[in-house]
This record gives sequence, structure tokens and C-alpha cells, in this order.
Amino acid sequence: MSQSITEFIYFKVKPSVKPEDPNDEEGEALLKVFRAAKSQSGYSNSAWGRTVEDIDTIVWVIDWTDARGSITSAHLKPFLATTQQPPTALYTTLQPPISGTDTLTKNPVTELCVLPFPSNLTVPEVKALNADLISFRTALVEQLPQAEAPRSWTMGHVERPGTVQHAKSPSGQAVAHLLAIGWESVETHQKAKETEQFSKGIAPIRQKMLPPVPGLELRHVSFQKI
Repeated sequence: MSQSITEFIYFKVKPSVKPEDPNDEEGEALLKVFRAAKSQSGYSNSAWGRTVEDIDTIVWVIDWTDARGSITSAHLKPFLATTQQPPTALYTTLQPPISGTDTLTKNPVTELCVLPFPSNLTVPEVKALNADLISFRTALVEQLPQAEAPRSWTMGHVERPGTVQHAKSPSGQAVAHLLAIGWESVETHQKAKETEQFSKGIAPIRQKMLPPVPGLELRHVSFQKI
């Protein structure tokens, strides 16, 4: 039985593309692309949203029941900003699963954090990193007051692409973990970052971490179900 996988597609659209406006022809055409994906083999659910940090950048998240599922860049090409590189697609098996994107769409805002690490980490270093990520989750989800804590937390190792080029990595390549964390608001997330629990939890992760991959810096998105 194939294992489900979640695809995160980052792409920058022309300012004229407004899928949230029912009267916008380009926006409606992009929504048709989103809806057309439903007919693909292995499609389960999907959601989309603009990033707070750059409103022209859209993240489209697709749950596939078949790990072979994918969207080709050609479908999105008519909507891309003229200076935009091809869309970036990341595939990961999230734990816990996002329940057909319902977890994301129920969050007022979701933090998407792609954390790069050197690809030549040893097995003990990888185990230590995984333990650090779990401890960080525990510190924020279980130790912060409910009003300040994340509403949801899921994460996974980016399986495709297996590595990305990274000039700051000793090997020249980096592996990545993707965190999708639900918050009441961007401001709630910012306040959480000022807590002792956050500082202590993130410290050992930052020691191992590389600078963000350009285009995959931390983003906040309010997702809508497709």
C-alpha cells in the first residue's frame, strides 16, 4: 500500500492574478487549475493561500494518497510573475498527517518553516536533530499557556528533492525539514518567539541549522480549501 505524501508548491504570481476575486478572469483560471488537479490519480485534498510576507507568493498544498502524485510547472506557467523562477515543490510525509488539509484550513494562520541542515550529518547527529525537533514541539505545544501555544503542529523530512544546493553546507548540499505550525495570529507567533520555552527549544536546532534557502524563508499563510 502506497504511503500518502503532502506536496507544498511555492510560486509567485503576477499582481493581476487574484483568485480571491470572483470577477477576476485570471484568478478564476488559476482556480480551475487547482480544481482540475482533483481528477489526477492519487489526489486527496488541497488548499491554497497567499503568504503574509509577500502577497504575490502563493503556496498550494496537495495531499496525495499515492506518493507518485505531482503537479507539473506547465500548469502554473501562465500565471507566474515574469521574474519568477519555476515553482518550487517540496514533498514530505507529515507527522501527524494534516487530515486532508483540514488542519491547515482550520488554522487562522499557518507558519511554514523550511529548516535546512548539512547533508553530511552523521546518523547520531540525525537522531539528535530529530530529538531536538520533538523537544521543541513539546516545549511550545505543552508548556506555553493555551492562549499563546500553537493550535496545531505537524512536521516531516523533505523527501523530494532529497537535497538542495546550499553554499553554506560543507558538502554543498542540504537536507530539509518542513514544519507547518498553526497559530491564532502572526502576532501570537511573534509573542511565542519571545518566551523562554521558545528560546531554549530552538537553540540546539539553530546550532545545526544552515541559513534559509532563498525563496523558502519562513512564511505565514491563511489557507483556503479547494
